[in-house]
Amino acid sequence: MKPFLPILAFAALLAVGGGASAQTAGPQGPLKVERTMMLYRHGIRAPLPGEAAIDAYAHPPWPVWSTPPSLLTPHGREAARLMGVYDRQRLASQGLAAPEGCPAPGAIAIWTNTAQRTIASGEAFAEGFAPGCHLAVGHQPLDTEDPLFHPVEAKAVEFSGAKAAAAITAENGGPAALVAPYAAKIREMERVLGCDRTQPPCDITSAPTRLAPSPDDGLALDGPISILSGTAQVFMLQYAEGLPLDQVGWGRATPRTLEDVSRLHALLFDIYARPRYMARRIGGPMARRISGILAAKDAPAVNVFVGHDNNIAALASLIGAHFKMDGYGQDDPPIGGALELQVFVDGQGRRFVGAFYEAQTPDQLRSLAPLSLASPPVRRELDLACHAPGQRLCRLEDFLVALDRRLSAD
Repeated sequence: MKPFLPILAFAALLAVGGGASAQTAGPQGPLKVERTMMLYRHGIRAPLPGEAAIDAYAHPPWPVWSTPPSLLTPHGREAARLMGVYDRQRLASQGLAAPEGCPAPGAIAIWTNTAQRTIASGEAFAEGFAPGCHLAVGHQPLDTEDPLFHPVEAKAVEFSGAKAAAAITAENGGPAALVAPYAAKIREMERVLGCDRTQPPCDITSAPTRLAPSPDDGLALDGPISILSGTAQVFMLQYAEGLPLDQVGWGRATPRTLEDVSRLHALLFDIYARPRYMARRIGGPMARRISGILAAKDAPAVNVFVGHDNNIAALASLIGAHFKMDGYGQDDPPIGGALELQVFVDGQGRRFVGAFYEAQTPDQLRSLAPLSLASPPVRRELDLACHAPGQRLCRLEDFLVALDRRLSAD
């Protein structure tokens, strides 16, 4: 491994991935990348049962997938493997992994949620990262509730639907207020759905909106967000999977359309993951695990978790980060992409934290484009709530204190 990266060399590395120069980040002297944590969203899957809630308003025939609902597709498995190939090259260039061969015991840890799509994505990533090495991919038994990824379902955190609905509405105005700025995007979705072809024409904008406790003390959401969020995601999955273009939104959805309506998918997280009450509960256990990894002196250099889009949205909220990736709407976690936190050590031994997002574009997913340092996925450096003005890296102690404060109070 490289012991230190000169400041200019490291700045060049960030530039390759779309990040800002480390020279503006505050550390003094040469920077060493000490540790990384990547929270991946699983790869391309077949649509979930009932995911396209638009069926109650329009009844177009949907394309038939050869992969059963919710499972990672073979196309998605290969895309995840390609990300593993790329991350091995990138992390080797940063001194966190050997360029080739099997990693030393304890050098990398991979843990996934228990759904088939997360386990299979982790296994494909591991094979790309270290071919033939059979890296361990840890997870609890298939389809059980891992409290690291599903803390509410696992009853690992206290949760009240009534308190959640009130807190969300107080923070962001609730679903009606959230959807109000996106009338044009809803009309675009109605065009793709062929609402003018239905009798009567479907009017999604006027759908009754409600956010309330459900009978089981969860949350019940009605209205345009619940109708369109999953539908927008299904269109993106169709494109990323490589379905014929006449099957992507019935031939009425272009890549620009998909990017526009992707924001409608992300609005679901503005209800279920990003508000303070929700972020603490959806992302709290993962955030505490990550805090321990970043602060530890003996944690693996490379730590990979594979979960879901709501896990990423909640963690991003807790660290005060927003993102806009190529081909996707604001704060919509890309398919197969990763939110990354890295620990850097400067020449004076001080530790800093930086946040990044990396993801294949929809076109890279669709074509299964090979990835390398010369042909990378999109990589962005993110702003953190704890950084000083004009800087993007946070002192590690400031990052941990800020995160703990967000975890400690609604």
